[in-house]
Amino acid sequence: MHRSRVLVSGLGLFLLSGSLFLSSAQEPTAAPQQAPAAADQQKKNDASVTRVQPTEERPDPTKRRLSDREEFARRKATKIEIKGEYKKWLDEDVRWIITDEEMKAFKSLANDEERDAFIEEFWQRRNPNPESVDNIFRDEHYARIAYANEHFAAGKPGWMTDRGHIYISFGKPDSIDSHPSGGQYQRPMEEGGGSTSTFPFETWHYRWLQGVGDNIDIEFVDTCMCGDYHATIDRSEKDALLHTPGAGLTMYEEMGQAKKADRFSGGGLERLGAGPGSQSQQSKQFDRLDTFAKLMAPPEIKFADLDKFLSSSKILTGAPFLFDVRTDYVKLTSDTVMVPLTLQIRNGDITYQTKDGISTGTVNILGRVSNINHRIVQTFEDTVKVEVPSELLGRTKNNQSVYWKAMPLPRASTRWRSRSRTSITLITSAPAPFGRCSAL
Repeated sequence: MHRSRVLVSGLGLFLLSGSLFLSSAQEPTAAPQQAPAAADQQKKNDASVTRVQPTEERPDPTKRRLSDREEFARRKATKIEIKGEYKKWLDEDVRWIITDEEMKAFKSLANDEERDAFIEEFWQRRNPNPESVDNIFRDEHYARIAYANEHFAAGKPGWMTDRGHIYISFGKPDSIDSHPSGGQYQRPMEEGGGSTSTFPFETWHYRWLQGVGDNIDIEFVDTCMCGDYHATIDRSEKDALLHTPGAGLTMYEEMGQAKKADRFSGGGLERLGAGPGSQSQQSKQFDRLDTFAKLMAPPEIKFADLDKFLSSSKILTGAPFLFDVRTDYVKLTSDTVMVPLTLQIRNGDITYQTKDGISTGTVNILGRVSNINHRIVQTFEDTVKVEVPSELLGRTKNNQSVYWKAMPLPRASTRWRSRSRTSITLITSAPAPFGRCSAL
């Protein structure tokens, strides 16, 4: 009996396997009979399901790096967008005073709202009194443009000429040596001496220019005799007899100690010729190039490096009182008081530069008077120079240099200050150490 059960079980397993095999083998034969029903069911499924075409993943074209050609096209399109009053402002109004960084930033702006905000900030950075409704710098700038157009035009607007450029950038010179008709000219000894005949020329003298230097002379020559004076480094360019043999000789050339042909064989910036004092000028050619480059560049924004310290909360890096300050109050009227301010700086805290036996130290001072609401009442800027003979520099390091300024202030702001709420903030730039004081 036990064996029969085993056989039956084995037979059942065989039959089950056989049925699976037969079912599998007979499937192709049964498929044609069920095809219509399956086709109808497939149509119903297709009607209820929405098929979506597969999408190919591609990188974002706005985030990829532009090719050189595309970058050039983008910049060209940006330039085309700057037109009308904005193009005139960039190409004419501020052509001589805008820096390369500011110009690049302005050209990258996308719309007129950004350009308007940029122009407003441009003038505000140069405003000597930021809290004033009127911008003195901007008004003076456009007045200079009008003056240049009126007095320096020569076949083109006056602002485009070299004289207009210098006048707009630096203002009226302290003195002008003008030779509008040229003619007979007695050379100074540093130019070789002797006499010659010249083209029309002018020499503008500035006692001091911010970012350029002291005693700056700029020579303009009208070689075309058409009124278009151009700036030149070569002081011999005004010599109308420069290329005429035997004429317009220097003192040494007249004495036979030099030849006029030597002017064209020595190289250099100028063809002044030999004479008393002319040799000393050869060593100053690089200084003349450096000065000319500074004159052609946009003027520096005065004490811009100090201005960022005033707006920062981290002004001090050392002791707060690196100089001594005293303030007093003198009543002028019922609404105004005079505030004398005295600043005392130790000479040893100043860095000096030595030239020709004289050591010169420079301290730039930027001050602001603010009230209880931190509103700026008055701003002032000044430069203090200390000159000491080089051999005495070590002995004078413990001496004191004094700066004094009197400021008329509204009585209201002074009343606030007497309550320890209004402060006078002073910043001195390197070479003197930075410092800040609050007069309470």
